[in-house]
Amino acid sequence: MSITVSIKVRKEIVEIAEKMIRYGIAKSRSQAFNVMIEKGLNEVLKEVKFWDQVYGKAEELEKRGFKLKHGRLSKLLEEDRAR
Repeated sequence: MSITVSIKVRKEIVEIAEKMIRYGIAKSRSQAFNVMIEKGLNEVLKEVKFWDQVYGKAEELEKRGFKLKHGRLSKLLEEDRAR
């Protein structure tokens, strides 16, 4: 059973939640906050930093003219998360 609560969080926490959504770690802010609570902020930060690096390297390669063999990185990540 889910119960709605209103809380105030630091801006940095909201930014982490938004990255979690962008990287497919969570589907919504609500889910992102629940994951942070369940896993702990430090574990979530490790995962977000990993995906920051992955996306950064992919963007760097695209700027150099490389193309991902199987299409867009986000499509590959979505397929991998669906498994």
